[in-house]
This record gives sequence, structure tokens and C-alpha cells, in this order.
Amino acid sequence: MKRNLLLTLLLTLFVISSCSKMTQEERFKKVAELENLKCPKQLSYNTRYDSTHYDTQNNCVSYYYTLSGKADNPEKYNKNYNTFRKALEENVINSIEMKAYIDYKTTIKYIYYSDSTKKVLAEFIFNE
Repeated sequence: MKRNLLLTLLLTLFVISSCSKMTQEERFKKVAELENLKCPKQLSYNTRYDSTHYDTQNNCVSYYYTLSGKADNPEKYNKNYNTFRKALEENVINSIEMKAYIDYKTTIKYIYYSDSTKKVLAEFIFNE
């Protein structure tokens, strides 16, 4: 499911990149707008992709998720934060879909919220 999301993002970036008169920031903003048309999207039993946002002023793309059930566990994220961060960072670095953001030195944020408390469970920031 995550792979489908990334493939969709890649295809969207490809289509938008063909619009040569758009700046890179405009392309990223458009990709976020198109992605949000598909949100919220249940990725797994415990994970919902809520939205994305591209901040043109700070060159930052943010992905917002909500975790529920067994995944909605602050202690788990506090205890294993570095392990989760490393795995997610490897996915970002090796993702073809994220290459345009990395090449453009875009800050990439993943923010995970608790479904039960509505508070941030974990936030991962890459390419700062």
C-alpha cells in the first residue's frame, strides 16, 4: 500500500514536471494538492495517511499520519525512535519518488499522530 502511494507520488511528479513553466516550488505544491484529493487514506489497519503539505517559504514537505490500535503507543516510539528513524530515512534516501525533493534540498517531515489523544507520537525530519 505504501508502495502504491509512492508510485502515485512519482507519477504525479512526472506529470507536473512536464509543465516547464512551473517552478520547482509550484510543482511540489501542486503534488501536495493532488495527493490531498486522495486523503484520508487507510494504509493499513493501524495507519491512516491524512494529508501532505508543501511549505514554499521554507522548502519543506510534510506528511501527516494517524496511528491507531497497537500502533498508537507513545512508549513504543520513545523507546525505539532511533530505530524507526533510521528505517524511514533509508526508505526516503532509496526512494525514487523522493529524489526530486532530496535533489532540491527540501526538508522532509513525517508526523505521526495518536488517534486516541490527537497528540504527536513521533516526528521525523530529513534533509535539513
